[in-house]
Amino acid sequence: MKNINLYFQHTLLYVVLLSATLVYAQKSIAIKGKIVASESMETLPYATVSFVDAANGDKVVNGGLTDEVGNFSIKVKSGKYKIIIDYIGFESSVIASKIYSESANIGNIQMESKSTELEGVDVVSQMAEMEIRLDKRIYNVSQSLVTKGGTVSDVLENVPSVSVDIDGNIELRGNTNVRILIDGKPSGLASVGGVEALSKLPAETIQKVEVITSPSARYQAEGSTGIINIVTTKQFLKGLNGVFSTSAGRNDSYGGTANINYKKGKFNFFTNSGYRDNTNLGGAYQKNTYVSNSLIDQFIEERSFDRRREGFNINFGTDINLGKKTSFSLIYTNTHRDGIDVTVNSQTQFLSDNTQIKSTRNEDEVDLDMNDQVSFNFEHKFNDAGHLLTVNLQKEWNEELETASLQSFDDTGNASEPFEKNITDDQQNRELAQIDYVYPIDENTQFEAGYRGNINNQVIDFEVLIEDASKNLIRNTDLSNTLNYSEEVHAFYSQFGKKYGDFSILAGLRLEDTRVGVYQLSGDYENGEKNYRDLFPTLNLGLVINPTTSVTLGYNRRITRPNSWFLNPFQSRSSRTSFFQGNPEVNPSYSNGVDIGYIKQFKKFTLNSSLYYRHSTESISRVAVTSGETVLVNGIETDVIKRFPVNLGTTNEYGVEFNSSIRAIRGMRTNLSVNFFKREENGTYEGVRYDTESVSWTGSLSNSYTFPYKIRSQISMRYRGPNKSSFGTSKGFLYSNLALSKDVLNEKATLNLRFNDLFNTIKYRYTTETDFVTIDGDYQRRKPTFTLTFTYRFRQEEARQSRRRTGGYDSGSDGGGFEF
Repeated sequence: MKNINLYFQHTLLYVVLLSATLVYAQKSIAIKGKIVASESMETLPYATVSFVDAANGDKVVNGGLTDEVGNFSIKVKSGKYKIIIDYIGFESSVIASKIYSESANIGNIQMESKSTELEGVDVVSQMAEMEIRLDKRIYNVSQSLVTKGGTVSDVLENVPSVSVDIDGNIELRGNTNVRILIDGKPSGLASVGGVEALSKLPAETIQKVEVITSPSARYQAEGSTGIINIVTTKQFLKGLNGVFSTSAGRNDSYGGTANINYKKGKFNFFTNSGYRDNTNLGGAYQKNTYVSNSLIDQFIEERSFDRRREGFNINFGTDINLGKKTSFSLIYTNTHRDGIDVTVNSQTQFLSDNTQIKSTRNEDEVDLDMNDQVSFNFEHKFNDAGHLLTVNLQKEWNEELETASLQSFDDTGNASEPFEKNITDDQQNRELAQIDYVYPIDENTQFEAGYRGNINNQVIDFEVLIEDASKNLIRNTDLSNTLNYSEEVHAFYSQFGKKYGDFSILAGLRLEDTRVGVYQLSGDYENGEKNYRDLFPTLNLGLVINPTTSVTLGYNRRITRPNSWFLNPFQSRSSRTSFFQGNPEVNPSYSNGVDIGYIKQFKKFTLNSSLYYRHSTESISRVAVTSGETVLVNGIETDVIKRFPVNLGTTNEYGVEFNSSIRAIRGMRTNLSVNFFKREENGTYEGVRYDTESVSWTGSLSNSYTFPYKIRSQISMRYRGPNKSSFGTSKGFLYSNLALSKDVLNEKATLNLRFNDLFNTIKYRYTTETDFVTIDGDYQRRKPTFTLTFTYRFRQEEARQSRRRTGGYDSGSDGGGFEF
């Protein structure tokens, strides 16, 4: 009987333990944490987090992606799991098997950047050149070898999906209606002028470039195609550290930069300054074939450019932490640049009787460009869950003074026309005030609201002086003018985000009130004011199919506002037989776009693809017509071509884009980007149909490889396909850049040699046809160059090793909050 009772007790105990185990196994818990980069401590959005049952053949039980601020919350059954974190450009991070019986926050998990291995020895670790995320792509251009010693314009020309058109305007997905920001804010350096304006800043001042093709309501509605955000370099390492670089290149081009920061306690002081003396050589060819001119068959112009830019940029500031939750920064930026442009225009007229008349037109231009900017940034964290208030204030002053001297000579070297001088004084003041508030309602719900005000006042004084018979310079009142342009945009936005398991939704609405004034202080043109108020809804959806696969759907309404150059009704002459003239009657263009994204992470590469469509109304396009004016060229009356913008009609754009980051073999990284698109433009101007349909594509391939002796290489190949618009047609071209890099002085310094446009193929070829003339031409903004750069670093390696010794797992931080 005693044995029976003992057996019964053991059996009962076994049943109780088994029942407890079953209950324990069925208990659902949530494991939270935050993924950060070990070198910069920046959060890593959309990293893959997998919970693996090691006892069951490393079976993935559950997983997901981190949100935009690197947080994750994964629900699993209580049990014993190994956690694996993957992120493009970083080594996989593994947390050893551990029993999780209750919900827990495991804090920060640090990930190490992938190192290129060579014969068992690690090369200095680097950030991935491209990071693919659900809402944007980030290009860590500080790691790019083919932009060392260049400018910001060189950086953008090497970013996939970004290109430059014949006029130097930045394009995204083949469209120039893109908004360019610097550190998330508008700047006079990026507002107008395209790559020419951005060439004021050295490439070494840029850390990364963010390409956002489906912006949410927190972003400005300006720019129908999307946003390019240029993020400048700023270090936060403890103590004194910095990077110095100096460069020299073809055509007597030199430069140097210094990035220094000192961090101690609550204070961080930094400077990012540089000097550059650069010369670019280029050229252009244009042939006008006249249809109805009885005297002239053709007029050919061949221009050569010699452009020198010398200047410096100074950026310094301080970050002050008032406590663990409050900080602010003060930043001052100054750029100063002198320029000299020498243009020689050789002209040939082919008369109807086969006679040829040759002449030369010289243009010497001197310009001075000065820019000052002051910024104040304030941030307060109410808690560690993402409850946040930020305030940004910015004031900017910019002045550009250009003086151009023009003189024409006949084939004997004698002056054929009076001497002419053009003086342009462009002064611009910009003000920005921005407030953003983020309130996480719970770990899966977030509300956000904010205000942004932009005020821009611009005065452009254009004076034309022409020499009279007595050699006196007389003001030409027909061509001289003064434009006063003002623009105010006040915007309010709110958006609401919610996560339902693997599904995320972010819905927003933005109100923008715009006031534009165009005032002519001279001339007979009427002054004009335009006020318009618009609503811009946005919707972003995301679905995590499994730990390595996600899809997104984005919708947004956006606006493209004409700038002062498009609205100024006075002529801007590039040659005697053609000119550009603004149109004050041009209205904004509105667009509605849909973007469907798909991201898939494989073992060796990540694929990010997008299918997009955008419909625009009141599209702003340029047309070319005969102006009705004629000029005497070598005594012969010649028609003048006029180019100007109009609201032509509607535009439909379709496209599919593929971006991938590949690590197929050890020591090699490959980034591939292809964009296929179709553009349909329909419209009528003065009874003439300008319907066009263009199918084209762009592509880029960047490959980095490490040779023996730790010599790093990078080759970049880009293709710009043919295009067709109301202005005419252009041909495609392919070009390549190459760079070699080697660490020296115990890896404290680096030598970098880059070659730009290896095979001299960056040439824009175009054709424009009207009822009176056919224009064929080509344009080369810059001939091939090469640059040698020496970079020296101090204290950075020591700081990096110190962080590595701390390990990759920090359990002392709370990673709350939610953001789509």
